[in-house]
Amino acid sequence: MQKIYILSDATGQSGLDILKAALVQFENPNIKLTVFPRVESKASITKILQQAKINKAFVAYTLVKKANREFIAEYCKKNGIHHLDILGPLISTLFSYLKIEPLENPRLLRQIDERYFKRIEAIEFTANHDDGQRAQRLEEADIVILGLSRTSKTPTSFFLAQQGFKVANVPIVPEIPLPDEIFSIHQNKITCLVMDPDVLQKIRLSRLSHYKTDSSYTDLKKIYAETEFVEGLLRKHKQWKMIDTTNRSVEETAREIIQTVFGRDVAYH
Repeated sequence: MQKIYILSDATGQSGLDILKAALVQFENPNIKLTVFPRVESKASITKILQQAKINKAFVAYTLVKKANREFIAEYCKKNGIHHLDILGPLISTLFSYLKIEPLENPRLLRQIDERYFKRIEAIEFTANHDDGQRAQRLEEADIVILGLSRTSKTPTSFFLAQQGFKVANVPIVPEIPLPDEIFSIHQNKITCLVMDPDVLQKIRLSRLSHYKTDSSYTDLKKIYAETEFVEGLLRKHKQWKMIDTTNRSVEETAREIIQTVFGRDVAYH
């Protein structure tokens, strides 16, 4: 088995992604990737490179400090280690174009990586809590979205998740009680989506256009009854935020949810 060592002064995620993207072009490579994150001192770099020499590993690195990149390149050349500076050439080229000295601050890249992992975690949470799933974990959500079927709960939830918010959405069905957890969590995180009944009917009809069915799902009288049921819930639970999604984009709805739940000064994660 051949080995690839990835050295980074951040998390190493960007280097890992690039190596994986390149390796898919090689059929069934017998490769083990090892990431060494938060590598900043020459002592720690030397220790890893010594190990790479013994294991005949390929060394790739995404280091922002020029001195450390040059140290690795020099060591690898002297010791016959195959190596690749992933970030250095790009920084140098940008410097030539921008005429601005790079900051060489690893913490800046770590912040980007941390936001990336936060988004991934939020998307996974939202997928696992779509349409009322895993209601027992609603307390962990940043935002809980309620609403009738086809009021844009799911697309809004995933748009918010891509901004780093953990979102759970729960359908409101008059015949089915809401989960008990809805009433035990912090009520200020709950948003209820509503929509004009006539517009909602058109959306439901479009949804069922490919199905031969006479479902009451699209019956306008039933939709009005459902809407009145939701209005009753909102009158009873005044802490819930109501947002009308009639003829609104998912982006507009998401922006208003963030503003109403967290306050107007909160930007996307």
